[in-house]
Amino acid sequence: AFQHRTTPASSSRGSRLATCFGKAAEDGTVCREGFQCISRVSKFGKEHFGAVDLGAEKIPDEKGAVPLYEVSCPYKQDWNDYRFESGPGDDQCQKENADGYPDCLCIARGSSEMRTELKKGHEKIIGKFTVESTKSGVDTETRDVQVLPHYPLRTKNGAPFDVDNPHSGMGKVDYYDAESWKQKYKDQAPKVQSALDKLRATIDTEFRTKVQDAKGKAFVCDGAQAEGQDPTFTAADTQLNLMKIRRLQILSDDCANMRDTVAKLAAREAEETFAPSGTDASGNDLKCYKKKDSNGCQQLNCYRGFDDQGFIDRMQKFKTQLESCQPEQDTPITQSKQTKGPASGAQASGAEDAEGAEGADGAEGAEGAEGAEGAEG
Repeated sequence: AFQHRTTPASSSRGSRLATCFGKAAEDGTVCREGFQCISRVSKFGKEHFGAVDLGAEKIPDEKGAVPLYEVSCPYKQDWNDYRFESGPGDDQCQKENADGYPDCLCIARGSSEMRTELKKGHEKIIGKFTVESTKSGVDTETRDVQVLPHYPLRTKNGAPFDVDNPHSGMGKVDYYDAESWKQKYKDQAPKVQSALDKLRATIDTEFRTKVQDAKGKAFVCDGAQAEGQDPTFTAADTQLNLMKIRRLQILSDDCANMRDTVAKLAAREAEETFAPSGTDASGNDLKCYKKKDSNGCQQLNCYRGFDDQGFIDRMQKFKTQLESCQPEQDTPITQSKQTKGPASGAQASGAEDAEGAEGADGAEGAEGAEGAEGAEG
C-alpha cells in the first residue's frame, strides 16, 4: 500500500534479513517480514529520508482524527524502513502516548479496508491495518491509522547512463517522501529520457540495417553460418543487443512510474517540467513531450504509446531472433561411475540433481542480473 521495495541487508535503509526473525542483535525493534515501520509526524515531522532532523516542523494531529504517520522510523539518527529505537529521546520512540498510540508502529504492507486521499499533490492512506502489538502477550492487533506513503525513483548520481557499456551501472531504485521525490525528479528525469532516446535509436537502427533491410539475406546466428559466410551478429554483439533491449524495457517501466507519480504529486503543471533547455548534459535534444513554443520538457516519453507501436513490434521481433541464437539448454545429466547399491545410487543421483539445480540457479542468476540491477542498481 505504501511502497514496494526490496532493501538489501547491507543497506542503511534497513535490513530485510533481520525482519525474518523479529529481533536483531543490535539495539532496537525490528519489524517482522511483511511489515514496515511508520512513525508519527506530530513528533518527528515529515520528510522521513536520510538523517533524522530534530528541527523538522512537527505537524499536530487533526482534532478527532486518528494519528498521522509517515513511512520510516528513527534508528540511530537515521530513518529506517524496518527498525526503530525506543526511549525518551527526541529521536526515539515512546511506546504509548496519551491517546493510546505509540510513536512508532510496525504495520502490514496492505489492508482490505483502506482508501487514498489526494489533495493538491498531498497523498495519505487511511484505513484499518494489522500492526504488531505493543501489548504484552498480544501478537498483532488492528488499528485505524493515516499514513503518508513514499515513492520509488531510480537515481543515477554523477555521470549519465552509459548505454553502450554492458558493465556500466544503472543506478539504484530508492523510495522518497513526496517533497524529496519531486526534488530528485528534476535531476533524474533528463538522465532517464536521454538513456531511453539513445537505446531506442540504437536498437531500431541495428534492426533496420542488419535485419529488416538486409536485402533478402537470411538471419544467421554466430556458429551456424556456412563456410565463408558471416553471421548477422557475432555472439558478443548478440549479447550486447539483448542487454540494450532489457535495459530499455527496465527504464521504460521506471519512466512510466515516474510519469504517473509526478502527475500525482505536482500541485501545479509547472512542477512537472524538467530540463528547461530541452537537452541532456551533453547538449543532445531530448525526445520528451514539450508544450508548443517551449523548449523545456513537460512530460517523459517512455516509448510505449500508440505512436510507438511500430518500434515495439520491431524490437520484439529483433529480440526473438537474437534469443534464437542463444537457446536455453538443460544441464546434462551424467551417469555415476560408482554402483555400490541402492543407497549409494540414491546418494549419487541426489548429488547430480543438486549440481543440476545449482546450474539452473546460476543460469537464472545470470539472466536475472539485469533485472536485479534494474530493481536496486
